[in-house]
Amino acid sequence: MYDIVIKNGKIIDGTGSPSYFADVAVKDGRIVRIGKGIENGRETIDAGGLCVTPGFIDSHSHSDSNIVAYSAQLEKVEQGITSCIAGQCGGSVAPLPKNAVPADYTDWGGKEFEMRKTLAGFFDKTRDIPQGCNTAVLMGHGTLRRAVVGIENRAPTREEMEQMKAQLREAMAHGCPGMSFGLYYAPGCYASTEEAAELASVVAEKNGVIAAHIRDEEDDLAKAVSEFITIAKKANVRAVISHHKASGRAENWGKVTHTLRMIDEANAGGYDVYCDAYPYTASNTGLSSMFFPKAEHARGTDTIVRELDRREYRDMLKKYIIDRYGEGLSWVKTTANNPYPECYGMTIPEIAAARGTDEYDALFDVIRDSKKSCYACFFTMCEEDVCTVLAHPRAMICTDSGNAAALKQYHPRLRGTFPRVLGRYVREMGVTTLPEMIRKMTSMPARVYGLSGKGLIWENMDADICIFDENKIIDKADYDNCHARAEGLSYVLVGGHVVVRDAVSNGGRFGKVVTF
Repeated sequence: MYDIVIKNGKIIDGTGSPSYFADVAVKDGRIVRIGKGIENGRETIDAGGLCVTPGFIDSHSHSDSNIVAYSAQLEKVEQGITSCIAGQCGGSVAPLPKNAVPADYTDWGGKEFEMRKTLAGFFDKTRDIPQGCNTAVLMGHGTLRRAVVGIENRAPTREEMEQMKAQLREAMAHGCPGMSFGLYYAPGCYASTEEAAELASVVAEKNGVIAAHIRDEEDDLAKAVSEFITIAKKANVRAVISHHKASGRAENWGKVTHTLRMIDEANAGGYDVYCDAYPYTASNTGLSSMFFPKAEHARGTDTIVRELDRREYRDMLKKYIIDRYGEGLSWVKTTANNPYPECYGMTIPEIAAARGTDEYDALFDVIRDSKKSCYACFFTMCEEDVCTVLAHPRAMICTDSGNAAALKQYHPRLRGTFPRVLGRYVREMGVTTLPEMIRKMTSMPARVYGLSGKGLIWENMDADICIFDENKIIDKADYDNCHARAEGLSYVLVGGHVVVRDAVSNGGRFGKVVTF
């Protein structure tokens, strides 16, 4: 007797090969048989007219930030994600910053201070907490640097470098798959190429993987891609360029054609370099990260918040912003932690109008009054570049998001990424074939990040499975109604258990914190 038999499905197995029709039998969390005429299931799912694929793998996630408080991970599974790679952009849930105190960490009912002292300890304390989807966590370089060096804009001492390497080795010994870099953000932006390569060499010792939010995605995109490829070459380690894009001024659009060619050249030279992307023309990050010179962040949040009361400081920042992006802020739409509840989801000019102020002063007020914690969507990319990156054979798919938790407003990629890729970019725009896109969503990230048993509809693989209507699947979340669920997603299985029907989670937690 099988636990579940999926009947009459169009199997897209994750390899990129053409589809075929068969039944799939599941028992004890595994795919145990694939063939015609399979019967004897405790539960039978009629997949006639539907595609049966491996569960989607989110190659760039931030869900480790609330892995205890919101372990159901509803927004992941309700778009077909059954595994995700978290701890990205140089930021991971552990280790805690230098001089951290328990009073600053209470979101998880007061438990997280002990849980987050080291990433190795975090794995030991969370591996038995059931998750809505499987989650692997990279060591964040910025988080590690903050724990050992602090926020200062300086190189680590030799002793500090050895401390960072020791913590990284310990984390990988406890199951961490590698390290992420946030070379755009403080304090990761203070690291030299040599510092990053030395730490990446520790990852290479365990055949791990590095990923990076590179140093620049705008004017100096090619230079930043070149730097990260150099890091990968120096360390001889597998590498992923995170959420690859060309953003900022329109003059930058089209640069991805050159940078993807750089990836191809590195791979032709015997290296192993990838990228991932999300299917939107707006990014999402902190307002202060986007609009402050990097050196300002080393001064600390409290200092910057006080400085924003000075007109001279605001005038300096305004000139910096206009010089970099031109006049006007209509391309900035606030999301999480807007300090003015009546202004949730508004653009900066709309907030300025509502509050009766200049739009730059509105921007600085939001940053000051949220204590630098406000996020926003930035409409700085073009659709043609999105298509170009999504079509590349080394590009994987990512949400670049955590979980909504109690957020009222967020980037719609948190809800709609994978259905949007399948509906808009495969079915409607034809950027690549459906079997090839499924490969990018499943077996490729499984291989890149070392997720054993994931990413294929083969016998003896884990029964993480999506079942959807290829003619109907589409995202419904947008920048105004970010909470809307996808359409056309019929079932999601994690570990052989049905956790989603018609894009609605039943709250099942059959995933885990994955260690290697």
